[in-house]
Amino acid sequence: MNNKMPLSGAVINLSDNFDDLLESLSTLQRLGELPVHKLTEQMLLKNALEILHQSCKATNCTVFTIKDGGSALPDTKPLGNILTINSIGEFHNRAATRIEDKFIRNTISAETMQHCNDCSTLVSDCTADESETSIISVPLRVNNQLDGVITISHSDREHFNPWGYRLMQLFSTFLGQQLTMCRFQANLKHD
Repeated sequence: MNNKMPLSGAVINLSDNFDDLLESLSTLQRLGELPVHKLTEQMLLKNALEILHQSCKATNCTVFTIKDGGSALPDTKPLGNILTINSIGEFHNRAATRIEDKFIRNTISAETMQHCNDCSTLVSDCTADESETSIISVPLRVNNQLDGVITISHSDREHFNPWGYRLMQLFSTFLGQQLTMCRFQANLKHD
């Protein structure tokens, strides 16, 4: 009996889980409502990152797209040309931070989700711009091919919970499907 949580704690936990579930469903619904047939691939990615940023309250949300099969990622320099939305909602392309780079490469290598609740010790001498402490990195597949990696990060330790991990996996799957439809529409327009 000592291992059981008091009834009030169980109700609060259930309420928190319910709120997380509703937020996740809302996020996926918003992604599903994007007019894929009217968007370019770049606009679809921007819209998806904006939805994810608003939902997860992340410091950074990024998409790294693998070009030409991605078999030859540079070993010595950070991955470049990553589409990012920062904490104030501004989009830009930039090179990956050292922590992002590490997680993107690990995700590509393992082709599975990678995450860390306290990454502050993973890379020494991080600067203020590289303050990812919590990070989730998931593979992005289009037509069952690894096409890129989505990451979300936050400067707070343990910012993301198990619902955030589930959401990222589902979000990546849905976004892969949206990209498939976007590319199909683009091919139809060119034919």
